[in-house]
Amino acid sequence: MIVVADSSPLHYLILLEQTELLHRLYERVLIPDAVAAELCAVASPRKVSQWVSDHPSWLSVVEVPAEDIASVSDELDLGERAAIALAELTRAELLLIDESAGRAEARRRRLRVTGTLGVLRTGAEAGFVNVKEVVSRLEATNFYVDQSLLESVFAKWLKE
Repeated sequence: MIVVADSSPLHYLILLEQTELLHRLYERVLIPDAVAAELCAVASPRKVSQWVSDHPSWLSVVEVPAEDIASVSDELDLGERAAIALAELTRAELLLIDESAGRAEARRRRLRVTGTLGVLRTGAEAGFVNVKEVVSRLEATNFYVDQSLLESVFAKWLKE
């Protein structure tokens, strides 16, 4: 399965120490070089930039041609545009992206999408995630999510 990731899902999975989920669920993940650059930027948490700089073998950083990036709406940031372009180029089966405008553009292009919460939920369904612990850690980050959405996505596990 070809899976392409934008920066946000990877950023939060690194902070939550849940990146191994990507390998367990999808085997290989591709990220555009623009996404790698965003994750290694000075403003990124050191944990994130170090992980990306010394990433595991199941993650590949791919250069995306400028003309392919240019074909994606310039209302999105460079990483989102590059991730969508790479997903189209590789005919990815799944694009990991959190931002609503990016998800809308990807869906318009008939790409299948999920985000950080979707990856965590799939991991929980497979028995790979301690949901209460991960949700608590997610709430301690700057990840923005409506509390009712968080509760509905993980209701099955949070009620236990």
